[in-house]
Amino acid sequence: MYKKLSNIFSQYSGLSKSAYVIFFAKMITNMGAFIWPLLTLILKRKIGYSASTIAIISLVIGIIYLPATVLGGKLADKYDRKKIIIIFDSISVIFFISCAFVKPSNLMTALFVIAGLFATMEGPAFEALIADATKPQERDKAYSLSYLGHNLGFIIGGAIGGLLFEKYLSLAFIIDGLTTLSSTILIILFVNVLNVDDLTDNEKNEYEDHASNDVSSFDILKERKSILIQLLVFMLAAFIYNQFSFTLPLYMETIFSDKGAQYFGLLSSFNGLIVILFTPVMTHILEKLDELPKIIIGLLLYSLSFLIIRNTVIYWVFFVMMFVFTIGEIINTLGASPYISRRVPASHRGRINSYSNIVYFIGGIAGRITMGWVIDTFSYTTAFTILAGIGIVSTIIAYLNYKLDKKIFPKLYEKKIIL
Repeated sequence: MYKKLSNIFSQYSGLSKSAYVIFFAKMITNMGAFIWPLLTLILKRKIGYSASTIAIISLVIGIIYLPATVLGGKLADKYDRKKIIIIFDSISVIFFISCAFVKPSNLMTALFVIAGLFATMEGPAFEALIADATKPQERDKAYSLSYLGHNLGFIIGGAIGGLLFEKYLSLAFIIDGLTTLSSTILIILFVNVLNVDDLTDNEKNEYEDHASNDVSSFDILKERKSILIQLLVFMLAAFIYNQFSFTLPLYMETIFSDKGAQYFGLLSSFNGLIVILFTPVMTHILEKLDELPKIIIGLLLYSLSFLIIRNTVIYWVFFVMMFVFTIGEIINTLGASPYISRRVPASHRGRINSYSNIVYFIGGIAGRITMGWVIDTFSYTTAFTILAGIGIVSTIIAYLNYKLDKKIFPKLYEKKIIL
């Protein structure tokens, strides 16, 4: 038993220094990440929007964010990625903290949207920097550790956020902004980009070699079609996953009334706890499995989780649902996070990452709009059934793309377990 536990945790030893810095930065950020998980309830309870109106607001935000994401990706490939991160993050923090000094209103919503806009523009640079700072063969473990840090902070932030929601919402905005700023400073000071020339031949991945400046990101996608198809899968996955912060809290508020926010906060912390306990375990168990099979398994568990609460009003059943959902989240993340980084030239990471962010936005927004309409027109039972169906469809697409991906990137599948 001791040897097995030792193997689980020792798998994170020997990574690049930057991987550990990113871990701590993620943890600090999410210790203060109170607002994003509670955004739906802020819009509904504090400002008074209906489910359909919240979905429309999400649509407008998405439309605004799409060009910002593309611009952020282009800037990340053209300029120093660290500078991009510190400039956009600083602006985001200023607007975010300013939300603490206004009452819940349309103005607060506008300030929050602006803060999110600059955070969105920073996103492609940050994702590209993680790949730039880690070796190709350690990418699985580096992303796993980053994800673990994200949730170590989130387990604390989720519970505190639920408690601050009713009377101390302003304090939540301030703490969230300051923790984001502190983690950004850590990344700027201590995360270093690896020099490809210093890597051995066994450590290099030819699919990450820089492409010519004349080659556009669209040319890359046309040549490597499985990436394009996988972006569709990411969009469908985002459609489902986004309901964790939309349909689920609305459903819990409908069932549990005024205690809905508190119960959802505790459930969010449970999500973080499961991630902390099982991310190292699943990383170790599935380390020989390719990215796409992991994504397939994760999507199937997503589908099953929403069927579990399809007709329930019993609180403990939500924890069963969340356990299944979170295991699916872990496995899906272990596959999705390193997928793009290993198949895209380093010179185009920012732009391709921006496309990835775009499809996540589209999937999330489409999910909110669709589920908002379904909830208002039909019922939560219908909504959960639709989510399960979309999960099955996305699983089939991912499986077919797995076969194509092996033909396009054969060297990535050498010495791997093939399903």
